[in-house]
Amino acid sequence: MDTIKLFTTDRVEGHKIESYLGMITAHQVAGTGFFTDLTASFSDWFGGKSGAYREEMNRLFEDVKDNLQDQATALGGNAIIGVKVDFDNISAKNMSMFMVSMQGTAVKLKQIDSELKQEELQKDFVTNDLLALEFNKNLFKRKLENGESLKEDDWRFILSHNMPELAGQLYDAYIHACGHSLAIGSELTVNGFPKFLSRLTYSQAVELLYNKEDCLVSQIKGLHLFSARHILKYAKQDNLDLVFQILDADKLSYSKTDLEEMKELARYLQNLPDKGKMEEVKAGILSSGGMKFVCECGNKNNKDTEYCGVCGRNIKGITKRQNNMIKDFVEKVNILEKFLDA
Repeated sequence: MDTIKLFTTDRVEGHKIESYLGMITAHQVAGTGFFTDLTASFSDWFGGKSGAYREEMNRLFEDVKDNLQDQATALGGNAIIGVKVDFDNISAKNMSMFMVSMQGTAVKLKQIDSELKQEELQKDFVTNDLLALEFNKNLFKRKLENGESLKEDDWRFILSHNMPELAGQLYDAYIHACGHSLAIGSELTVNGFPKFLSRLTYSQAVELLYNKEDCLVSQIKGLHLFSARHILKYAKQDNLDLVFQILDADKLSYSKTDLEEMKELARYLQNLPDKGKMEEVKAGILSSGGMKFVCECGNKNNKDTEYCGVCGRNIKGITKRQNNMIKDFVEKVNILEKFLDA
């Protein structure tokens, strides 16, 4: 997230702090056993496993940083000052976890003219690294447009650099690779794309995944990319099956903006329009008449029946499990409200 800058100091030279928006914190925990494995393999730090651990550490750090930047954005800030980072080992009941924490104060900075002029001067110079980055971006774009498979070196370069511009094309390549798992290069794409997703900011990943036809539910849940605003859009499109696939997803942290969006989603789900109906039916040869719950599937149930005996859905068109998910979601919203409105 290039627009949100992080500073370890409490002041930023050349800038005026217009407003202090509040303390923000973010945490990310590695899976159990990470620290144990790390200690056990200490002698191999300079061997084959060191790269894997370094990559995991970098991922944890970037995830926490992205989350902190997302919180600052939600508060209307453009920088974070007084940033502190902690790396902790948490041990309890024979389990060991590794946690990265980051905290700071979200602020709104006012740029001064001298910095703007300096940025203009920098346009007269281009580093070789920047040239190589842009060259490879264009190369990868052409390969993907032509349906070519990316090679191992291509993926290594992509994963070591920030390339959100390739997100849409890489998404399409991933969907194609999943459907053609035996094709040359498919395995690299299937394994590489989730790693690419994990390196995007929360906002970038959410906009990518929620705006595609083939919604990758497993990636949304695995990367903690819950977005009430996007799920509400699915609900209003009557795509309830997809809503309930994602509703129990989560985020690493929640802001007051998240809470308001979640409240709106909860209200909508609690007041879904009826898809079935209660109506008076005439008695038949094999059935009694009277008031019946007529399900959207056409089955006529006794009026006191909450869920259809054929499809298992109620008058709102949702199952008992889905109804319980709504109740759990409402409870989560209520708990968040106690924390954030305290």
